[in-house]
Amino acid sequence: MDGTGCSAEPAAPAPRRTMKTPARPPLTLPWALPLLLLVLAPCGVAGDVPTYQWWDADTREWLTCGQCPPGTFVHQPCGRDRPTACRPCPPQHYTRFWNYLERCRYCNVICGEHEEEAQPCSVVHNRACRCRPGFFALAGFCLEHSPCPPGYGMVALGTPTQDTQCQQCPPGTFSANSSSSEQCQPHRNCTALGLALNVPGTPFHDAMCTSCRGSPLSTPEPGSPGDWKGAGAEECERALVDFVAFQNLSFRRLLQLQQALGGPGAQSPPQLWEDWQDRVSLQQQLRQQLTELREARPGALMAGLLQALHTARLLGLERTVRKHFLQPTEPPPYLLY
Repeated sequence: MDGTGCSAEPAAPAPRRTMKTPARPPLTLPWALPLLLLVLAPCGVAGDVPTYQWWDADTREWLTCGQCPPGTFVHQPCGRDRPTACRPCPPQHYTRFWNYLERCRYCNVICGEHEEEAQPCSVVHNRACRCRPGFFALAGFCLEHSPCPPGYGMVALGTPTQDTQCQQCPPGTFSANSSSSEQCQPHRNCTALGLALNVPGTPFHDAMCTSCRGSPLSTPEPGSPGDWKGAGAEECERALVDFVAFQNLSFRRLLQLQQALGGPGAQSPPQLWEDWQDRVSLQQQLRQQLTELREARPGALMAGLLQALHTARLLGLERTVRKHFLQPTEPPPYLLY
């Protein structure tokens, strides 16, 4: 007998076979490997089975016992005349390595918020979790992938272990939305489309083209219903809206124009921020405000806009609007009343 309680006498070698036998299908169930090792380990067939020292209180001597394979635990240590008795782990319990534990470990990992199960609990390993798609792990938490803000494009998608990688749009490209997947896009080529450039592209918005050419718009005459004059005036009014809304003005100047368009009763926001994100947002609001004015009073956009520019003291922009969109014979609308 050896220290594990198994016979040390070697078994007779099996005769060598020359005929091929059909291959058996591999065992794939999670308990297949532990059960196979249970058969091999007690009698020392597997020479690399790890051992441990056990004090036998009955014989008052130290014995070298074989450990139990992964997925099992020591039900009864070996004796002088018996091998170690192993049993499979019960449900929701596991042992990952060869061991001499008296009980299996409990599968204590619980997937938390924004996590999903990557590996279920089994007799040979604990449950494993990972961040759900759209989230990444940081300091033990799953955080949502950050969107790239306007003016920045995605250069590397977020992964379960890394946030979205963003880069500022290089010249000639833009990104108008907050997105964790959109890349910077090249500016539209108005000339190639047979159109005129109305608003140059920036990192935050595309180049804006128009079929409006010349200066076909006019201000309404006193007492008239405010109808417009000139061919293509509707397209030119849309071009005028974009031209004014997306001027490279400071946040405060844009706010002054928005308040002037709203009239005396317009209220200022309760708090003012002046970073680029708020400026882009204010440009979109101003564009919507001008669009509503154009749709509510067809043909009266020019008069109302020039009046608002004068009230907001944006005299340089007022002159530019006149040069690009107004017939040169038109007097300032605020002098007509």
